[in-house]
Amino acid sequence: MKVEIPATCGNAPRHQIITDVITAVHNKDISVLEQWFSEDIQWEIIGSATLVGVDSVREWILATPTTDTLQFFSVLTHGKEGSTDGQSYNQQQSVTHFSHVLKFASAGKAAKIKEIRSYFV
Repeated sequence: MKVEIPATCGNAPRHQIITDVITAVHNKDISVLEQWFSEDIQWEIIGSATLVGVDSVREWILATPTTDTLQFFSVLTHGKEGSTDGQSYNQQQSVTHFSHVLKFASAGKAAKIKEIRSYFV
C-alpha cells in the first residue's frame, strides 16, 4: 500500500502514532491496533455504526475493502486528542474521503486510544 504523509516538525509524538494507527487500519494490521487500542474502545462511524470493544473493531476492519493508496492531508494533536483527514483509494481506484477524531486515555505518550469518531464520504 502506498502511504503519503505530510511533512511535520517532528515535535509531536502523537502525530506519528495517529498516522501509524490509521495506516494499520487500512493495512488490516491488527497487532499494531491492539498495541494502541484500549480493550473497551468505542469507535463511532457516523451514519453507520458504533463499535464497542476491540473485538468488534477487529471484525469491522477485517471486513473493509483493501486499500491501495492512503493519503493524509493533515494530522493535528493537542493534549489527549488528535485528528486526521485525507483520502484513500481501493484497488479499483474508488476514492473515500475520511476524517478521524481520536481521544487517548490521557496525555501520556504511551496512553491507549479509548475513542474514535470517524466520517467517511
